[in-house]
Amino acid sequence: MTGKRRFGEAASVERVKITHPDKIWWPEEKITKLDVAQYYAAVAQHILPWLKKHPLTAERCPDGMAGECFFQKNFSEDLPSGVPTRALPAESAGEVVHYAIGGSIRTLLALVNLGCIAVHVMNCHVDTLDDPAWLAFDLDPSSGKFSDAAKAGAVLHGILNELRIPSYPKTSGGKGLHVFVPLKHSPNQEQVREFARRISQEMVDRSPELITVQMSKSKRHGRVFSDWLRNAFGQTIVAPYSVRRRQKAPISTPLHWEEVDRSLEPSSFNLLTIEHRLKGKDPWADFWRNPQVLPNLKLTSPFLSC
Repeated sequence: MTGKRRFGEAASVERVKITHPDKIWWPEEKITKLDVAQYYAAVAQHILPWLKKHPLTAERCPDGMAGECFFQKNFSEDLPSGVPTRALPAESAGEVVHYAIGGSIRTLLALVNLGCIAVHVMNCHVDTLDDPAWLAFDLDPSSGKFSDAAKAGAVLHGILNELRIPSYPKTSGGKGLHVFVPLKHSPNQEQVREFARRISQEMVDRSPELITVQMSKSKRHGRVFSDWLRNAFGQTIVAPYSVRRRQKAPISTPLHWEEVDRSLEPSSFNLLTIEHRLKGKDPWADFWRNPQVLPNLKLTSPFLSC
């Protein structure tokens, strides 16, 4: 997927102008801004369903691995005409901001042209902000070892299986593990957040030496943080198939649970290798066809103490 030609000041991908296309974003791999744009165009059928009608936050890294990054959610002026935005309240900013709304390749590539590498997405549609489309757990290993995230993932998978809730893991694109559950249109954001909190606390109760729900990094003591706080309006998580600004340009890649192994190296799924991966069976092929109703944990005896 990497380009070889030189394109000068601009190139076109899916009729979207990409300025400075030859700019090197990963010096070691010689991956350019254009390569990232072409990657997103190539995987549009895989990533766009996760972005459609969802408010987006862009992780902008205009100089790639060589420079600084910043998160942008307010796009009142930067996007070209025709790219949809919606004014929504943002508690973190203390004001109304104009979110880009996903769904089209034009929107996605317009963000890339602004230097966006990773796309972060809310769990709800723009017209149904209190109706989350999925529940998500972000398992963040304080050790920086994916093997620890995999072990925590096994604990989470076991609990969800006991509740007969199917779940879908993916690499975070770093050393963490994300686990999604598709939801039917019934629980609101508060109910989903509380469910995630209770499950995370159950994970701690079962494996206190491995897992924590401490938000303060200084109190995690090398354990895996089960971040249940991603489940709320305004919170985001990196979209499946998003590129990450890490060494080797890794992709946040959907997995089969059998692949969530301590020996897995997440960076093996990267912009230079993902094409082969996509030729195989999609581990999340039935995600949207399998929405779940969350059980009432107050009536489920193993979790009464949560």
